[in-house]
Amino acid sequence: MSLESIRDERRGETAWVLGSGGSTGYIDPDFFSDKWVISTNFSAPMLGVKVWDAFSHYHKVTKKLAEQASMVVTLEKDTLSLMSWQGDVPDNVLFAPQADYNPPGSSWDPFRKHKPLANSLVYGSSSIHGAIHLAAHMGASHIVLLGADCGMLDGRNRFDDYETGLRAMGYPEGHTPWKLYDHHLQVLKRWIFDNYGVHIYSLNPFVNLNLEGHLFVGV
Repeated sequence: MSLESIRDERRGETAWVLGSGGSTGYIDPDFFSDKWVISTNFSAPMLGVKVWDAFSHYHKVTKKLAEQASMVVTLEKDTLSLMSWQGDVPDNVLFAPQADYNPPGSSWDPFRKHKPLANSLVYGSSSIHGAIHLAAHMGASHIVLLGADCGMLDGRNRFDDYETGLRAMGYPEGHTPWKLYDHHLQVLKRWIFDNYGVHIYSLNPFVNLNLEGHLFVGV
């Protein structure tokens, strides 16, 4: 199975792409029981979602996700070690072709300088970019993000179970360049619409933008 083989496989469906921001922890995982979910790294399993696909930049994370996910897509080379996959490849792991990888700075530009290869996925500063593009590649008619907060909610960078789970597995708690992430998400939103005609929205787990008294500090 290849990335090309799953093109438009979910045409017309709404894709729910999960990040790890603090707002994720305010959603009952049963909300996703009848929905197509794409997890960014460990977001879906640590929230308690039962069925999900996933995207990760990291091969070590991908191997762990493959134990539970329906499907995991990763890059041909790990973005930390820059090495190709080591060992056996699980049947549910797919690879996105990539050119030589350079960690993207604020000038990341998928329109011109950093166009993805044919039948591949964009990859900027965050794995959520690949998860979003995967949704569009598979035919999503709408993409809804959860937990792409790009800031701190009640003083927390990520939802509690995510941070606890990472520590239990010996992983670092994650990066926090919120201004960069926010900028790149806005760039990616425009790129996805220009290339797929798909709108990207974000799920607010509270009744309105007053956040029911919770304190959000963004960029």
